[in-house]
Amino acid sequence: MSSNRRAPLRFLEALGHNIFYAILLIFGQIGAYLLLKPVIFTYLLFSRKIHRNVAYYMERRFPEHGPVQLWLDTYRLVHSFGQVLVDRGWLGLRRGACLDGELIGNDELHELVGKGKGLVLLVAHVGNWQTAFAHICGFKVSVNSLMHYEQEAVAKHYFDLRKEPMPFNIINTDGFMGGMIESTAALQRGEVVTIMGDRYAGGPSAEVTFLGDKVRFPSAAYSLAAATGAPVAIMLAAKTGRRNYTMRLWDVFYPETGDRQNRQEDVVRWTGRFVKSLEEYVMEYPYQWYNFFDFWRQ
Repeated sequence: MSSNRRAPLRFLEALGHNIFYAILLIFGQIGAYLLLKPVIFTYLLFSRKIHRNVAYYMERRFPEHGPVQLWLDTYRLVHSFGQVLVDRGWLGLRRGACLDGELIGNDELHELVGKGKGLVLLVAHVGNWQTAFAHICGFKVSVNSLMHYEQEAVAKHYFDLRKEPMPFNIINTDGFMGGMIESTAALQRGEVVTIMGDRYAGGPSAEVTFLGDKVRFPSAAYSLAAATGAPVAIMLAAKTGRRNYTMRLWDVFYPETGDRQNRQEDVVRWTGRFVKSLEEYVMEYPYQWYNFFDFWRQ
């Protein structure tokens, strides 16, 4: 799409976000939730693209559902994502706003960090991961997030809106070597590095079956852990109520480098452990996995 065509779309997107920010400031989270319902419904009535993009996932997750059920599935998924964006803005703009939740596996997580070998914390585009993430920063070591970060993005992170020091350090994937050098140094210092494990955007990868079909998943996190001796912990968040969330430690393992000839097989096996956790997650929370494109043809 040309820059001339992108400019009006970006303006409309910014306008939409600013309207919700104003509603949040005046009427709070509940007011924004009420506005969200007709906005999502109208969007789904007039946009064919969103139905097509969501169908790639929904038809695999609910192969038994017909057209009407898939329409309702799409509404539930997009509405769920809208609530996550509202929560993000609410936490950023309203002083004193907070979420209540629990971390299942908290003691094990702190025990892993306490070993001093660093920790690769694998997360995914699920639930209210960004806002829930703020609540895991009670470690005695620094927490770093390897992520693509645009400070000028229209959809603001809650920590951009809050005007307070960030509770973690950002390692930008747009930096030198995709942030791998900084991540390695952080792990060698015994720190935590969080990495998104469910969206391939170039670099090392492995093909693993997810919901019945092969998908290319990023694999740099496992090589990073193997090279530094750090364990990998898979932690996925879910929104469980208007002001509630749950984070769960789904799996922990120690990737180890072995024979060069079998290295790719090792990477596929490690990636498979993450994908197994992700599949179990979407079975339990089918409307909280947010990848709105043909994930199987990346």
